[in-house]
Amino acid sequence: LEGQNMTAHVWDGGLARTTHQEYDGIGGNNRFSIGDGTSTLHYHSAHVTGTIIASGVDADAKGMAPQAFAVGYEWTNDVAEATTAAANGMLLSNHSYGYRADLIDDDMFGQYGSDAVDWDGLMYNAPYYLMCVAAGNDGDDNTSNGAPLGGNTLYDKLSGHATAKNNLVVANAEDAIIEGDELVSVVINSSSSEGPTDDYRIKPDITGNGTQLYSTYESADDAYESITGTSMATPNVTGTLLLLQQYYNQLNGSFMKAATLKGLALHTADDAGPVGPDAVYGWGLMNGKAAAQTIANEGLESIIDERTLANGGSYSFDVVANGIDDLVASI
Repeated sequence: LEGQNMTAHVWDGGLARTTHQEYDGIGGNNRFSIGDGTSTLHYHSAHVTGTIIASGVDADAKGMAPQAFAVGYEWTNDVAEATTAAANGMLLSNHSYGYRADLIDDDMFGQYGSDAVDWDGLMYNAPYYLMCVAAGNDGDDNTSNGAPLGGNTLYDKLSGHATAKNNLVVANAEDAIIEGDELVSVVINSSSSEGPTDDYRIKPDITGNGTQLYSTYESADDAYESITGTSMATPNVTGTLLLLQQYYNQLNGSFMKAATLKGLALHTADDAGPVGPDAVYGWGLMNGKAAAQTIANEGLESIIDERTLANGGSYSFDVVANGIDDLVASI
């Protein structure tokens, strides 16, 4: 990310520590700043922020986008603050928070409620902005929702902004087994909250690694800790998406629309669990390399095309398959 001020915006329960050694930039410039008047430090926000931007002073804590910038906000006025940030060019934000299953009414589970509506409206009006959201950690709670969808107590645990349409909701997996570029196996962490929404949309959208993830803490400039949750999986994905935006911009001189970025991430994810998208893993495990290769091979082995189709309209084009590799399309 050298030479480009690529920035992730983090809303959370407080702030990361601005002076942490992992947030120093090239020439000593600090890469983490405060976006509102908040002064309260919080371990959770620090861990999330480090997962995105930690430079790797401690190699085990190196973030996904280790030269990127981050701006931190306390979550109280998240929609209003995000509206302002999106108007100023924000591409990606991380939201590793939500409602606890044991503290909400049954009708909130899976509901397309006011939180989801507000965020969808913001993203619709800011087409380059994508909100990344933690699915929640109630996967082992099969009793708090007394009226689950279809009567299945193993599902229907998402609520609030995790049921929105235009965002990217992230599930939490344990460490994957990978050989070369191929995913051998990956297992969802049992605590990761399952969907779908009440109207049977696939949620969560995608899975990231968030189990015993080592990252920065707020207690000292050299503090670190390992913790687990969809809160940790989400910045893993957010940081990866930031790199993909930067790479696309380097090659094309512009950024992808949020819908394109989301589509690319889902298109190139490694399927896990049942065949096809499902309400546990979404479209599968995030594969940043496959997404980057799709960008690099555009026009040769892949097509990334942003178009608008009017109601009743049509659009067609020809492609040639080699008869060996799968021909895969996402719209």
